[in-house]
Amino acid sequence: MNEKDWLIIRAVYHHKNITRAAEQLYTSQPALSYRLKQIERKLAIQLFDENSKGLAFSAQGEFLASHADKVLRDMQQLKINLHSLDEQQQGEIRIGVSSNYAAYRLPALLARFRQQYPGVSINLISGYSEEIFQRLQRDDIHLALVKDDFNWKEGKQLVDEDYYYLVSQHEINFGLLPHLPQIKINHGPHITQLIERWWNANFSLAPRIAMTVDKLEVCLAMVNQGLGYAIISSYLPLPDALYRLPISVDGQAVTNKTWLLHRHACEASPMTQPFIQMLADYAALPAARER
Repeated sequence: MNEKDWLIIRAVYHHKNITRAAEQLYTSQPALSYRLKQIERKLAIQLFDENSKGLAFSAQGEFLASHADKVLRDMQQLKINLHSLDEQQQGEIRIGVSSNYAAYRLPALLARFRQQYPGVSINLISGYSEEIFQRLQRDDIHLALVKDDFNWKEGKQLVDEDYYYLVSQHEINFGLLPHLPQIKINHGPHITQLIERWWNANFSLAPRIAMTVDKLEVCLAMVNQGLGYAIISSYLPLPDALYRLPISVDGQAVTNKTWLLHRHACEASPMTQPFIQMLADYAALPAARER
């Protein structure tokens, strides 16, 4: 069946009247009736229920008609995608990103993408990973860069991984940690749970929180001045002068993973596919794997 056949099926099913369907398609009633007979012959089916009064679709006709809208949409999208291959990429990509990744890793990647695809604009939203994932579920965004895969069943790939460290101005006695001042940085729920799991595996007392900050730079500045220790990921290069200790649970390093999540349709879209490929290439770089 070609596109015209699907248009005929959709129009006849919608109007339940050959004359009105022919008027919509700018053809004659005999020509439309002939084309319907050709479709029946080609598929070896019966489109209409001959035992019903008026124009009623058979079970086979109903099944065929139920696919008409999807087939026509897919054909239209295919035309758009093929046409776009011969033109400069244009349009908008809506991306949701966890706040720290948006601040420390994404800008360089966006600059590289913009050089290659200057016609594509980026609509960026940052926030906690849980909030970003909810936006992806609602189709508010095309792509999500978040700290958990959330058991997402469609497209996903690991694009970055950072280790968590305990950092302080000077070497400290690990056993005394619950009694020392901690500079706590606000994380989203997922990262907070990871750190709490590590803490509870090592200590029975709660940490002594001396300060709570919302920026990694602020946290490091406080640690540099000897105001307390902190537990942070290696988003930024840590100063060589600082004491650092990788944290682990049951011999496994606690890491901060960044996942790219998206609908399967994005993998074939001429607009989002290049961005997905760029992140895949970035994830394959040794520097990305060794952080």
